[in-house]
Amino acid sequence: MNIYIGNLASSVRQSDLQHIFGGLGQILYAKLAETEENAADRGYAFVYVPNDDSARNVVASLNGSVLKGEKLTVAPMVERPGVIRSSAR
Repeated sequence: MNIYIGNLASSVRQSDLQHIFGGLGQILYAKLAETEENAADRGYAFVYVPNDDSARNVVASLNGSVLKGEKLTVAPMVERPGVIRSSAR
């Protein structure tokens, strides 16, 4: 299951996500969103957890938690009709 993580502080790094989310179970990847103009202009990321039960546990455990002074939004990623997903993981 793809999980959306929102409201990230600009100081959060990919290694932070791997540490926090990996501590709750197996993850296949953690990817910070970046703009082409500014790598610090993120604010959100995606984590892929292969087991749906584990993914639901991650969402329940981390939604509303605080990371580097910011209250996180952690939720299953919603598929949007008409949006083409990249198959690369």
